[in-house]
Amino acid sequence: MRTKRVLKKIAALSTGAAMLGSSITGALALSYTLADYPAPFITNGVFSGVIAVGQNAAASDTIGQSVMLADLQTKAVSPSGGTTVTVSGGVSEDIPLGANISDSNSFTMDVELADDDIDSLLDGTITFQGAEYDIEEFLEINQAGNKVSVDTSLTSSEDDYQTDVVLEVARDAIKYYYAFSEAIQVNKTTSSDPLSIKFLGKTLKITDVDDDTDGKFTAYVGSEYFMDSGDSVVVNGKTVKLVRVGSAGAIVVDVDGVTETISSGSTKTVNGVEIVNDETFYDSNNQAASSASLILGKDAQETYKDGDAYAGEDKDNPDWVWNVSNIQASTTSTTPSTTAEFTGPFFGIENDFIYNDDSDNPPKIGECIDLPNNYVSICLDSLTVSDDNYATYTFEYESSADLSQAIGTLTAAKTIQVKTPQTEGLVIKGSNLGRFNGTAKDIKTKEIWFYAAESNSAVAIDVGSNSTDLGVFYKDADDSKVKFAGLIFMNDSAGAGQARPIEINYDNSKDTDLQMFFDFADSGLVGSNSVDITLVPYHSTNLPDYNDNITMQFNLSSGSFNGLGATATSEEAAELVWTQPDSGTATNLGTKDEDHRTRYGIIIRDPKAHGSSDEVVIDIPGDQVEANVVVKGTTAKSTSSGGSVVVNPIPSSAAALSEEVTSASAQNLIVIGGPAVNPLANSVFGLTRGDFTPNEAMVKLADNGANVALLVAGYSAVDTRNAAEAVAAGKLAGMSKAEAKVVSTTQTVGSYTVE
Repeated sequence: MRTKRVLKKIAALSTGAAMLGSSITGALALSYTLADYPAPFITNGVFSGVIAVGQNAAASDTIGQSVMLADLQTKAVSPSGGTTVTVSGGVSEDIPLGANISDSNSFTMDVELADDDIDSLLDGTITFQGAEYDIEEFLEINQAGNKVSVDTSLTSSEDDYQTDVVLEVARDAIKYYYAFSEAIQVNKTTSSDPLSIKFLGKTLKITDVDDDTDGKFTAYVGSEYFMDSGDSVVVNGKTVKLVRVGSAGAIVVDVDGVTETISSGSTKTVNGVEIVNDETFYDSNNQAASSASLILGKDAQETYKDGDAYAGEDKDNPDWVWNVSNIQASTTSTTPSTTAEFTGPFFGIENDFIYNDDSDNPPKIGECIDLPNNYVSICLDSLTVSDDNYATYTFEYESSADLSQAIGTLTAAKTIQVKTPQTEGLVIKGSNLGRFNGTAKDIKTKEIWFYAAESNSAVAIDVGSNSTDLGVFYKDADDSKVKFAGLIFMNDSAGAGQARPIEINYDNSKDTDLQMFFDFADSGLVGSNSVDITLVPYHSTNLPDYNDNITMQFNLSSGSFNGLGATATSEEAAELVWTQPDSGTATNLGTKDEDHRTRYGIIIRDPKAHGSSDEVVIDIPGDQVEANVVVKGTTAKSTSSGGSVVVNPIPSSAAALSEEVTSASAQNLIVIGGPAVNPLANSVFGLTRGDFTPNEAMVKLADNGANVALLVAGYSAVDTRNAAEAVAAGKLAGMSKAEAKVVSTTQTVGSYTVE
């Protein structure tokens, strides 16, 4: 499964001249390789950075800049909508994560599925000993509360699932029934007049029902073949040939060179293949026209009882076992049930496997649980929100935030910062603030700071003991200046946790779908005096109970923030908590070192690693994620259609002259051209003219303060343009390293190799 924030470790970069002016130990240089491109310049479909060319550059350099801009624009798109599945001859349903795939809820499948749901299931008649009887097949899922559910690492408490979505299955949760809708006496069957039924799509001839043990019977369970004299079939990897049919019903067969005679109605194992001579048709005038009906298989005839391994299963460790009952009874019919075992006579199977942890290899996206003969499949087809439709949100303690553009005295404020690459990814709800700086309107931004205001007279108000206020600051989307929005009133004794001034605003995850609650706790999970920020997913239909909450506890010391958890720069279990569905039980995540997925579909990235840096990093989907679950038979067909995409235009300011870049490290930077024509190649990468070789260009990543810089530069203008063409054409896509060389085979645009 692909994820949006994959941190790739690479070896420390060279300390040679090319890295002068760059920090080789910085986090970003160790997090991106050329294989990650267009990241970090495109994140969640949004471009971030500047592409700079020197004012004295050759036309080829400028064309290279245009080539890269055009390529990046094709990648600056965000998915809109998710995958829709349509099934003909089967059923499908969008199942919320953490939910059963079938139960009494309106948003799940029916527990009982029949021919009107799955075309290949039977609803017809059979003939038995001269009389006709109505029969029907059923598939029961979660019949008696034994679950088949869509689960994640958090809903299942199985850390090793990480971000995967899987099908968990309890023993006996999937049951297939062959039922008799009309009263029948099954135990009247004999070898000369058997009960012949189509069971799981294949002929099952029941020749005897045990009178002493209910659920015990003898049947032909191999595959049935009608063969003319001289015909051959392959069974279990061996060639079985009908050599001759005798006048008295005996046959001569050959199995991979081993020849045997089998009398009429008899069973014999020949060279590892069990053969039942079921019926013959002899033509005295033409042996080639003689034929026979044979039952072939490893075990063509077998005696079973309820609970035994189904035909062809490993007898010691079967996936499917027989589920048979009431076949000794006098004339009676089958009564189906969605809550308990059927009554009356029936033949069936049920699963004997259990999928409840990662070592069981439960079905993941695109995988199915197949009944024997692939007669019915239960598939985890896809997710309603694609893995590309996620936006990253970071909550972090910042020890020295400059908020002086809003309030002059706050030059080094201790804050909690929330940020996202999405331009309007956060909404400040003015009407939900305790005090608003101006009109109580909504503000859309991508960066917010929360400042503990009690200790600063510039923004403090009197709220009494055991309480604090939070000043809310934001970066204005129009002028990029930090501004003061207002206050969140945080009173422990009056309405704690009710402040909901911030909403997530990404694709369809907006408005009340994902709100932030703020709560002052004078005895929090991590110790006294903390501000709890709780992200609360809510969906009125499929996620209505508010029990999918993510709570981050930021500690206060002397009225100011001092880190995530009780101890700064140290991961602690209770500093990040997820509330389990239904029970409301808190699950500590702070020391877990895997990515995890919630019921809404939010991905919580490596809490331990991020917690040690006093931050929480989450990826939020464009809508509540559900699983497209499909149940289909042999004749069903399913189709999937994806959503459209939204193009996020790259602003014209993204293309600049190097001389117009006042602070190279203030943003991600793509530098086109070498130091002779672009001074950034020297100031950012430490390169001189002597670092370049004729007919060659370098493509190189480096730290750029808190951002990343990419160099695309060659010895000549043609070399630079060829390097830009190579990047745009994806020629470096598989390179998990920070530097590559583009060699111009001739001084002609388009003639190059990549090393």
